[in-house]
Amino acid sequence: MILIFDYFETIVLSSTHDFNRALKVFWGKYYQDRCSFEEIKALGEELFTELMTLHRQGIEFPFVKEELPRYAERFGGETVPMDKEEEADFLMEANGMSVAPGLAEMLEKFKAEGIPMYVLSNSGFTAGALHTILNRLGIGQYFSKVWSSAEYGRTKPDRGFFEQAIGAALSEHPGERREDIVFVGDIYETDVVGAFQAGIKAAWIDREGARDEAHPATYIISETSELADILLKL
Repeated sequence: MILIFDYFETIVLSSTHDFNRALKVFWGKYYQDRCSFEEIKALGEELFTELMTLHRQGIEFPFVKEELPRYAERFGGETVPMDKEEEADFLMEANGMSVAPGLAEMLEKFKAEGIPMYVLSNSGFTAGALHTILNRLGIGQYFSKVWSSAEYGRTKPDRGFFEQAIGAALSEHPGERREDIVFVGDIYETDVVGAFQAGIKAAWIDREGARDEAHPATYIISETSELADILLKL
């Protein structure tokens, strides 16, 4: 068995979604002498609209590669050379992140069984930043690798994005087969449908009790931590 997890609201929960709170810290550090906060906030809102348009087309809008240069272009100066640690600071400031309840205990059980675990995430922030946050939250050691759409350029349910993770995982564990892979995620349209189209099993975290009318989900759970009770009994 190989497990590949979605990131946001699957293994990491967000108590808030306040981009402007993080942007204000960023502005204070780099741009307060070049523009007002209202000006940089307005640009941030423009870029968010652009991001949403691209996401509807399945295209990612990477924060460091695409968004940061736009602030420099508008307000002057060199593009901020944000590393993964600072990316992680920004993302955590905006989202108030925590580990899903019971998740660490579940991951420890999977580790004890020798089950390889990975993360595949739709995010404008790099895989390095996402893994840095997992380390800060105390669960980074459980995951062999993190993939982010920030580097790939397209978002789930893109088949190629899934195949990148599937191919790497099977290469590292040649004794496993595609049908041994379970993808775990909370968004039906991206996680469940994407896994189904890639020919792997899907565990859907359905917190709203929605109907799985197309029936592509192999397992349906209400919280991530319930997965151990299902998979460790197979």
